[in-house]
Amino acid sequence: MRWKFIDQYRGFAIFGMILVNVCCEFNNSPYWLVHHPIGFTFADFVAPAFIFIVGFSYRLSFKKLLEHQPLPIVRKKFIKRYLIITFLGVLYGFFDFYVSVWDALTDIGIAGLLLYPFIGKNKHYIILSGLIYLIVYQSLFSFTSYGKWLMAHSIDGGPLGPLSWSFILACGAFCAVLFENDKNKGFFPIFLSWLLFGLFLIALGYFLTTPYSFFALPFTQKGMTASYSIFSSGLCSIVLCIFFIINEKLKFAINALTTMGKNPLVLYFLQAILIFVMGFSVLNRIQNYFIAPFVSAFVILTICYSIAKILEIRSIYIKV
Repeated sequence: MRWKFIDQYRGFAIFGMILVNVCCEFNNSPYWLVHHPIGFTFADFVAPAFIFIVGFSYRLSFKKLLEHQPLPIVRKKFIKRYLIITFLGVLYGFFDFYVSVWDALTDIGIAGLLLYPFIGKNKHYIILSGLIYLIVYQSLFSFTSYGKWLMAHSIDGGPLGPLSWSFILACGAFCAVLFENDKNKGFFPIFLSWLLFGLFLIALGYFLTTPYSFFALPFTQKGMTASYSIFSSGLCSIVLCIFFIINEKLKFAINALTTMGKNPLVLYFLQAILIFVMGFSVLNRIQNYFIAPFVSAFVILTICYSIAKILEIRSIYIKV
């Protein structure tokens, strides 16, 4: 059975990622559609949303394959998958190991490899592994010179960032385990478990930003602080609840999101190519127009959706 809320969530994350990536090219984009060194806006939510749902699907796919194939074959398949994703991320970043490489694909690939030993375990092993990776990252960020170097020279946690992103991936997988355990009990137990988990993480992430926590860690996607990873994971769980209600309980779906959610890898590279072409050809001439970010985002999203729709009609789904 294919659950619609998974494709809808993934499509929403891809939509948001394209929107933000386009708007980040413009100096006059709204505050909430661009990244900032410190703070938390919608722009800082879309990458965690995408990686969270990757973690969710990771767990479900792993368990499903184990029902039909022996563990050694499944192990090779997933290790190969995340090695390929890592390579694609390096290719996407033009082998710039200081900055550009450390984007979503590379983080997903390495985080997927880090989480692999625990992905088939119970929910406690999964969330504990993610938490350990996060603690190791935050310790290196706070108690070595790495944090200062990162904030001055790189993005999204830099070379050690996948340790922090692993926590978000683990939270997605944790929610998938809750789904596996409760899906035969009806709608409410699933919804309640995701809701409570999300609210707890939001509260904990926010608490870590306050002086009362003795850490006062700011929200920063650039720095991938523990407060950011925990808080954003909580939001991801709440949004998962929303899509679950709308898609599975109310039986309403935005078909365009489902279409975009079926070929995320293609759209990820396509939007990068389109943004590059925009920057090479017309960006300087339209940079100062107020509506330029929105018109550009609309055009690029329309092209991406059109390609995704053609692939869907032809039942072409490109995955690794």
